[in-house]
Amino acid sequence: MLAIKQTHEMAQANLCCISPMPINEGLALEQRLLEQVTAGHTRYGYAIWRSHQALVVPRSATHKPGFELASRYCESQGWPVVVRSTGGEMTPQTSGFINLSMVLRCNGAKTGIRESYSMICQPLIQWMAAMGIHAYCSQVDGAFCDGDFNLVVNGKKIAGTAQRRKRLRPSNPDNQEDTAILLHAVILCDEGLERIWKISNEFYKACQLPPFIIGDRHICMSDITRQSGEAFISMAMSDLDAVVDRHISKF
Repeated sequence: MLAIKQTHEMAQANLCCISPMPINEGLALEQRLLEQVTAGHTRYGYAIWRSHQALVVPRSATHKPGFELASRYCESQGWPVVVRSTGGEMTPQTSGFINLSMVLRCNGAKTGIRESYSMICQPLIQWMAAMGIHAYCSQVDGAFCDGDFNLVVNGKKIAGTAQRRKRLRPSNPDNQEDTAILLHAVILCDEGLERIWKISNEFYKACQLPPFIIGDRHICMSDITRQSGEAFISMAMSDLDAVVDRHISKF
């Protein structure tokens, strides 16, 4: 259930779910947050969550010649393939990864691509810095779902980010058109990564696509902090909850 906090005249929907959930529940949670914002019930909200292992692919992947075969193979290996409505590339999910989903209603002055990505990257960089992890935004050739706004440590990807936008009627008739922005980050917290890149590349091969993910272009938080296990992940999620709660209230 979403925890609701009153802020000014609207409600803010926050959720930190420590226990892993099926990936479809996580995607549905994001959608509910977006719907709350677009309906005007809140101006912003976020969810911090984990998923059972799965491969999340864009709808365009379903048109690849070997998609059905690839999906059956991956599921037989314990990796169900789930289709999302947005674009991009395949994103693996496991209980060792942390997801942050943020939804914000912004006016025209705050809807530039770089500005909106900073809304999710800044609190993540601050959160990691408190654990001695010094991250920055950059591309990483050979990383899964690569982009300009990866979070990177010493040239290795530690988190990926994405966004989805929806235009809205302005909340004030004198303002520019409002935009609802769904921002998402998947953070490599504590996981044995080799098996993940193996199944990911096998999926690409079965779809008759070149396998491009290079394992050593990635790093987990646990590799840097030398902490691991459920206690570490739970602590990290709780700390992230506090950082995001302070950050998002500025909007």
